[in-house]
Amino acid sequence: MLVSVIIPSFKIDSYSDLVDAIDSLLTQSYTNIEVIIVIHTSKKLYEEIVKAYGAQNKLKVVFNERSLGAYAARNVGIKAAHGDILAFLDDDAVADEKWVENLVNTYQEIDAMAVGGKILPIWLPRKPAYFPEELYWLVGVTHKGFAEDKIIEVRNAFGPNMSFKREVFEQVGLFNENLGFARRGTSYIQAGEAEFSLRMTGKFGVGVIYNPEAIVRHKIPVSKARLRLLLKRSFYQGYSKVLLDKLGPSPNPISTEKSHLKDLLIKYIPQRGKKVFTGPDRVAQIKQLLVLVCSIVAVGLGFMYGHIRQIKIK
Repeated sequence: MLVSVIIPSFKIDSYSDLVDAIDSLLTQSYTNIEVIIVIHTSKKLYEEIVKAYGAQNKLKVVFNERSLGAYAARNVGIKAAHGDILAFLDDDAVADEKWVENLVNTYQEIDAMAVGGKILPIWLPRKPAYFPEELYWLVGVTHKGFAEDKIIEVRNAFGPNMSFKREVFEQVGLFNENLGFARRGTSYIQAGEAEFSLRMTGKFGVGVIYNPEAIVRHKIPVSKARLRLLLKRSFYQGYSKVLLDKLGPSPNPISTEKSHLKDLLIKYIPQRGKKVFTGPDRVAQIKQLLVLVCSIVAVGLGFMYGHIRQIKIK
């Protein structure tokens, strides 16, 4: 099977990270791939990538002058792709050498419609002491409690590491472009992966297969891990769940979030409370516990705000 890997990017500052992402794809153990780079806004970045990889027949670079959101850019890549499987990687992520091979093997062994994998962090320069693993999802990393560490069906995978058979897009449509980060950086709405996967499940009766051996490493600079930004993203996650609850084609589209909240309240928060008194590095444990609680409160506030606003979105 031909695998098309789509990477959106939009600013020249991302050049070195984008090169790392592309190079990780060009050295995959599975070689029947095409790499589609969707660059919007930055003509300079487009020119530099074309200059660096112009002779690569596996690489296609698409430029769009209009500023696009993440899902709109992915939709452009979908339209340009020829693969039997369409996979997605972020421009600040690096794929494990066997990433595509593990995705393809999962499709062949399980006859899946969609496959995602584990996303591990690359902290730049180091992980903040206050950042709990239960909140890794806020920065696009597989969080503690997401799924068992085995091949298992989940509701949805995440943007830096997800893939779908071509026929899913042919029969379900494209990503909802209104459910991603705002083009001008004024909103942190994130519900596109979940909403699309729910549409897929409604059509085909199956969810996404999670394979923890299909690994991608996501770079997390200190700027993305600042406490103020984490709380802002938490607020918008709550806001996004109202959108998902209204748009989701299933009877209970946010059951995954409800289950994770239940685990946080009856399992992970009590565990952290115990570590404050019995575990090592008590100061870090206190910080992580406080950040976890504050994040849950922020999610709740975003959820209430979404209901108060009576959100309308297509």
